[in-house]
Amino acid sequence: MITIIDTNKELEKNIKIIENEDYIAIDTEFIREKTYFSKLCLIQIASKNHSFIIDPLSKEIDLESFWKFLTKEKVVKIVHSGRQDMEIFFQQFGQLPKSVYDTQIAAMVCGFGDQVSYEQLVNRLLNVKIDKSSRVSNWSFRPLSEKQIQYALSDVTYLVKVYEILKDKISLYKRELWIKEEMESLSEIKNYEINTGEAWKKLKIKSTKRIYLNRVKYLADWREKVSINRNVPRNKVIRDDTLLEIASLKPENREDFKRLRVFSLERDKRIINEIIETLKEAAMVPEHLFPEINYMKKNKVKSLAVLELLKVLVKFVSEDQKVAQKLIIKQYELELIAEGNFENLKSFEGWRNEIFGKLAKDLLGGKIAFGIKNKKIHIINSKN
Repeated sequence: MITIIDTNKELEKNIKIIENEDYIAIDTEFIREKTYFSKLCLIQIASKNHSFIIDPLSKEIDLESFWKFLTKEKVVKIVHSGRQDMEIFFQQFGQLPKSVYDTQIAAMVCGFGDQVSYEQLVNRLLNVKIDKSSRVSNWSFRPLSEKQIQYALSDVTYLVKVYEILKDKISLYKRELWIKEEMESLSEIKNYEINTGEAWKKLKIKSTKRIYLNRVKYLADWREKVSINRNVPRNKVIRDDTLLEIASLKPENREDFKRLRVFSLERDKRIINEIIETLKEAAMVPEHLFPEINYMKKNKVKSLAVLELLKVLVKFVSEDQKVAQKLIIKQYELELIAEGNFENLKSFEGWRNEIFGKLAKDLLGGKIAFGIKNKKIHIINSKN
């Protein structure tokens, strides 16, 4: 029988059962379609021999004992693609769990690609198919159906076994350091703190004109603050495309908003006034403080052929070493290398240098080339 915890007494009783385990699996179910912040609806926990579900919506539970357990460093907390779970915990408790291990990150150095899903991993490692039909159900509705409960629990019961297999593989290949940086990033508070001034960077901006970017920055900052205060999704305030259009048109008065069909001068009086004031603030910023997009545009890379060869090398190394391309090198570093810039790049440090960096320099130096044998790419020493 599946235990659903809805009182502090039951919660403390079940935590005592798992508090001395070396590792436990954890997952959450939440809804966010109508809010800025996720609404936590379920917390699933599993150890090797015990599993249970916590109902955080119960009026008889406060989660204090659960949070104390999450901060115990000696117990590893296993998650899969856990950034959203970590974000929810940060919102709920103002801190992050200690000793977190993400199996999606671990899978990146075990030949499973960049972002393997939990169900794919369970299927490939355990030969078990998980029914994901309850994924988008309303987790805030009570009572939960038996199907929902079974689905929720399956997200952690198999995770313990997946962790054990991946950890053994990584230990065998001696790749613990290969995932250390990504694992540590998962537990860095700065990745979950809300910085409204950085909200503009999440938008798909085509123009690089700094005066335009400045207006986008101020509008995005304003929208983020409104979304937080009202606890509504950003696009409920104004859509991304509307925000960018406003930044381009730079309306100065209410009449100018007639050119924007999504606004009604009467209905949207308050929001229009706030946008006008926001644009006035942006107009007062001196030019040297305008934001800019620093990443190198693909069409600005002069040596496109070299860039493509480096991409082939990344794919070769990824397949040969069974490591996700994303973990080996970022796109912007690849572009810098194509232009002959090797300074202060992670690609030429530690394990990345051993499996990719040295080969990249040899390729650019004409010491190696690519060949094809049995329909597979291999590296040829050009000295031979």
